Amino acid sequence: MKYAVADIRPNPFRHIDRYPIRADKVTALRESLRSTGFWGNVVARTVNGKAEIAYGHHRLAALKAEYGGREEVDLIIRKLSDEQMLQIMARENMEEWGTSAAVEQETVRAVVEAFAEGKIELGQAPPGGVIREAPSFVPLSDKTRRASGVKLYSVGMVAEFLGWLKPSGSPQEKVGDALNALQFIEEGVLRERDFDGLSTTEAGAVVAEARRARAAEERLAAEAERRAKQAEAQAKAAEKARADAERREREARTRREQERAAEQRRRAEQERREAEQRRKRQEAEAQKQRERGRVRATSAGTAVGGALRRGEVGHRQARQVAQKAAPRRDAGPPPHIDNFVERLAADLNRILDPERDSRTHKLEEVTKFREHIDPHRRAGLVRTLRKVADRAERAAEKLESQGRLPAAQRELSA
Repeated sequence: MKYAVADIRPNPFRHIDRYPIRADKVTALRESLRSTGFWGNVVARTVNGKAEIAYGHHRLAALKAEYGGREEVDLIIRKLSDEQMLQIMARENMEEWGTSAAVEQETVRAVVEAFAEGKIELGQAPPGGVIREAPSFVPLSDKTRRASGVKLYSVGMVAEFLGWLKPSGSPQEKVGDALNALQFIEEGVLRERDFDGLSTTEAGAVVAEARRARAAEERLAAEAERRAKQAEAQAKAAEKARADAERREREARTRREQERAAEQRRRAEQERREAEQRRKRQEAEAQKQRERGRVRATSAGTAVGGALRRGEVGHRQARQVAQKAAPRRDAGPPPHIDNFVERLAADLNRILDPERDSRTHKLEEVTKFREHIDPHRRAGLVRTLRKVADRAERAAEKLESQGRLPAAQRELSA
C-alpha cells in the first residue's frame, strides 16, 4: 500500500530521543534514494489511517529529508501486535547499533514500560530470584514483593521476550547488566551518560564495580537494621516488664513488696529508654551506611565509565580504577558480630568448667597434693591463675567501658 511520507509514524516503542538517528546513515540512504529509489520492503501496520513502521527508521528519516511529506512510498502492511512491533524493533536496534550498551538498556526499558502499561505480556514471575515490579527497575524485597501488584518480572522473563538467551536457554548477561544499570539510573546513583559510547562488556564492568563499591556498605546497613530491630524488641519487652512491675507495685501488700516492685519498674523503664536510644542510633547508622554506599557506587561507576570511554583502560582494568576512585575505608564492625560474640562467650565460658575443661580435673588433682608440691612451683601456678583472672577482669572492664550496659545485664555480668 502507498502512504504519504507525512502519514508514516515510527514504531511506538522506539523513543527517537533515546535512539538517536545516525546522520551518516541518513546521508548514505539519501544518496541511495537518488540513484535507485526507495526500497519498498519496510513492514508496517495501520493505526487510525496512518502507518506505523516496525523498522526502517533511518529510511524514514532519509525520505523526510529528501522529499518532504508529500512523496508517496510503498509499505508492506501486516497485522502486527504490540509484542511483534517491540520484538522487531529490538532486532533492528541490535542490527543498527551492535553491542551498544545504551541501546540495550533502552530496549530493555521499552519492554518493561510496555509491560507496565499492559501492552505486552511477559508470563508468570518465578517464585524465587530477583523480582522487580514494572515500571520500576529496583528489586523488591520479600516484604515489598508480597505487598506489590501483579506487574512482576524477572531477568529471565525479559530475556525470553527479546530472545536474548544463551544456547542453554539461560538469559544473556547483558539483560541483567541492563536492568542493573537502569536500577542505578532510577536511584540516581549513575546517569545515562555514564554508559554513552560503551559496549556491552564495558557497561557490565561499570555496573559490576558500582555494585561492588556499594555492597560492603549495604551489608553494614543491613546489620545495623538488624540491631535496630533487636533493640526495638528489647524496648517492647522492657515496657511489658515495666507495666507488670507497676501492677505489682499497686497490688503490693507489704512495704517491702512495694519497694521491690518500684525498683523493678524503675529498672525496666531505664532499660526501655536505653533500648530506644540504641534503636535510634542503629537506624541512623543504617541510613548513613546506605548513603555512603550510594556515594561510593557513584564514584566508582562514574570513574570506570569515564576511563573506558576515554580509552585509558580496558574492562579488565576496571577494578583498579574503581578502587582508586572509591578506596575502601575502615569497614567498622563485621557483619553478624553479635553472633560471633555469643560464640566467643560460650568458648570462654568453657575455661576451667568442671564439665567441659580437662584442665579443671588436673587442677583438682594438683590441689589434693598441694602440701607435697615444691613451694616455688606452687606459688608460680598460683601466680599464673591470678594473671589469667586479671586478664579476664581487664578484658571485662574494656568491654564495659565502651558503653553502659543495661541494669539487668550489669547484674547478670556481676
